[in-house]
Amino acid sequence: MKLAERTFRQADQSKFASVTGDRNPMHMDALLARRTQAGAPVVHGIHLLLWALDSVCAAQQDLPSLRQLRAQFNKFVYVDECAEVVITQQRETGMRLAIAVDGAPRSKIAIQFGEPLEGSSALDAKSLEPIPLPQEALPLKFEQMLGRCGLLGFQMNEQDAAELFPAATRWLGPRRIAALAASTCLVGMVCPGLHSIYSDLDVHTCAETDSPNGLAFRCTEADPRFRSIDLEIAGGGLAGVVQGFARTPPVQQATMQSLAGAVGPAEFAGSNALIVGGSRGLGELTAKLLATGGAQVTITWQAGREDAERVAKEIRGAGGWCTPLAYDARKSAEEQLAHLQDPPTHVYYFATPAIFKPQAQIFSTDRLREFMSIYVDGFWRLSETLRARQPKLSVFYPSTVFVAERPEGMAEYAMAKAAGEVLCAEMNALLGPAHVTVSRLPKMLTDQSASVTAEEMADPLATMLPIVREVQSWPRQSL
Repeated sequence: MKLAERTFRQADQSKFASVTGDRNPMHMDALLARRTQAGAPVVHGIHLLLWALDSVCAAQQDLPSLRQLRAQFNKFVYVDECAEVVITQQRETGMRLAIAVDGAPRSKIAIQFGEPLEGSSALDAKSLEPIPLPQEALPLKFEQMLGRCGLLGFQMNEQDAAELFPAATRWLGPRRIAALAASTCLVGMVCPGLHSIYSDLDVHTCAETDSPNGLAFRCTEADPRFRSIDLEIAGGGLAGVVQGFARTPPVQQATMQSLAGAVGPAEFAGSNALIVGGSRGLGELTAKLLATGGAQVTITWQAGREDAERVAKEIRGAGGWCTPLAYDARKSAEEQLAHLQDPPTHVYYFATPAIFKPQAQIFSTDRLREFMSIYVDGFWRLSETLRARQPKLSVFYPSTVFVAERPEGMAEYAMAKAAGEVLCAEMNALLGPAHVTVSRLPKMLTDQSASVTAEEMADPLATMLPIVREVQSWPRQSL
């Protein structure tokens, strides 16, 4: 039974962050969030939990006392997605809820009714050192987490709790609401901090015995194999365990200095290269390789202006030539490239939307349309615009091994890339002397492919350098 639905906006994010203290960039900063596994800002898991509890309490105002609460935040809910609270099971002893998007569960909640457990927690809050709320999320190293402990003061006051979650506050009391809110601040700002994912909550209610106004915590387990952590928590009439993950930090591409020996200083001299999506990832690496080899480079950005300016500054600082340019592959290429003084001789097309997104069905027309607008339509518009100015244009189209392997949940992505391959074959057959080099790239470590667990991935430099040399070998004089 559906209880409520809601679309969380950025204003909701800002309000929740202000009353909890959890300002992790994964929730607040679109530019920095795109460099996480999520790829875009996501709603705080505890915000979803408190909203779900408030929805239940508003619909059923005579709920028995809470004894135990469990929550699993299995998949992200993105800002501007419409989420719904669904009761999946209800009994006298408790109930189960799901938070779903388009009918697919993203989080699961289990509620057990009953009297609070006797006693509290083994944590002695009074003996723990108070932890000041960081202004920015702490960038802890994984080895710094095990044993970390302290008392994190409640940020959410009684008025904020009653305003945001009135029904849940009447049921649980403001201090338990504050304790739940403090747990997101703990994970997102303190431990693991900056590179964190809040995955599970398992707490029970207990009597408060002159406890401090904060959440006591201790990291009791930290498993480097999965980068997972367990945090024992207690405070505000709740005690239990929070589980999370320490994400791998954003991927750093090779520096200009490190690439100096990989290519000759004049190996690509005389070429004017346009790298679409050159502000990060493989596009950034390609831009640096070309600039190291003496090419003039223009890198485009769609959302990451600061990243593009950082890359351009590094290239120019090493003596290379690089200009950043705003470009949206979904819009007219002719209008956006009208101010390019010299027509590019070589083009590398790394434009891409967020690749990994949960969905309810095995196939989504909207998702396919989104991919096609960039990987087929956008690529064709760009190629036609530039080919009109440079008939011997050499273009790189990055396809993917997923066309053949097709992992679960990647059907639309693989279909669009396959369609792009067909287009490239037609262009090579009919539009000479322009040439498109197509390569099915293996899985490499990028912001979108980064995982909390170790995976075998191809080396970006070893993969891209031969491709760059192949693309730069066109046009060929014998043809």
